[in-house]
Order: sequence, then structure tokens, then C-alpha cells
Amino acid sequence: MAKDQLKFTFECKKCGGTVLELPDNYTDDSIAKCKSCGTEFGRYGDIKAKAMEMGKEHIRGMFRDAFKGLKGWTVK
Repeated sequence: MAKDQLKFTFECKKCGGTVLELPDNYTDDSIAKCKSCGTEFGRYGDIKAKAMEMGKEHIRGMFRDAFKGLKGWTVK
């Protein structure tokens, strides 16, 4: 994995599957399902938004770690 990529894995609570299934020509309103058992994960747009928030928090943590110990610097 390249350094400028983040990888997110979603796991089905029912079967442990990690592959999302979406209809052809899906939109943010399409329902994403577990490819293994058909359990619904929710709206694709909501899943993307959650992944984006997780990515932002990961990057915030990287900045906090990079500036740790420097006086006069805070990362919010």
C-alpha cells in the first residue's frame, strides 16, 4: 500500500464478510449489502461519509504525532 492511501475494511456483524455489494449504476442513496449473506450495511453515501471521517481522524492523529513535543504548537 502506498503511503498516501488509507484502507478501510467493513465487517458484516452477521457473517464476518468484508465485501460490499452495490447495484449497477449505484448512487449515494443505494443500499450497500454484504456480498456473502445479504445483510444491509446502509446507504452507500453514509458509508462513504463514515470512511471520510475515519480518514480525517487518522490524519489528525498523524499530525499530532508529528508535532508532539514541539513547544508552542498544537494541532486541533
